[in-house]
Amino acid sequence: MRLATSHRANDVPRVPGFTEDHLPHTILHPSQFRDIWNGEGHSPERELAAAVLDAAASDLRNYRYARRRRRQRMYWQTYQWVQSDSREWPFSFVNVCEFLRLSPAAMREHLLSPSFHARQTDSERQVAEAA
Repeated sequence: MRLATSHRANDVPRVPGFTEDHLPHTILHPSQFRDIWNGEGHSPERELAAAVLDAAASDLRNYRYARRRRRQRMYWQTYQWVQSDSREWPFSFVNVCEFLRLSPAAMREHLLSPSFHARQTDSERQVAEAA
C-alpha cells in the first residue's frame, strides 16, 4: 500500500481512497497527541492539571487551621489526596504530578512541609483564621 502525501505541511500522510470523513471528530491529530504526551506546548489538559495542583496547594495553605467544619473538611480531603498513591482516577495526585513532569514524592514533601505553611502572607493568615 502506498501512502499519498498531503497538500498541507503539518498534515500526516493519507491513504489513497480513504477520506477523513469516516473518522469521528473527537480523534486527536497525531501532532496534538504528541504534544500532549510529550508535555510540549500549552494544552488545556496541562492547564487543568496545573490548576488542580494549584488549588490543592491553596487549600493546604489556607485551611490548615480553619475553624469551620467545611473548610476543615476541605483541608483533610486535600491532605488525603496528596498522601494517596492511587493511580485509579485520572486526576489522582500521582497522575497529575507525572502528567506535569513533577516528582510526586518531591511535590508531596514540599506541599506537606511545615515551611510551606509558614510562607503564608499576613492577609492569607487572616483569611484562614476567620475561616
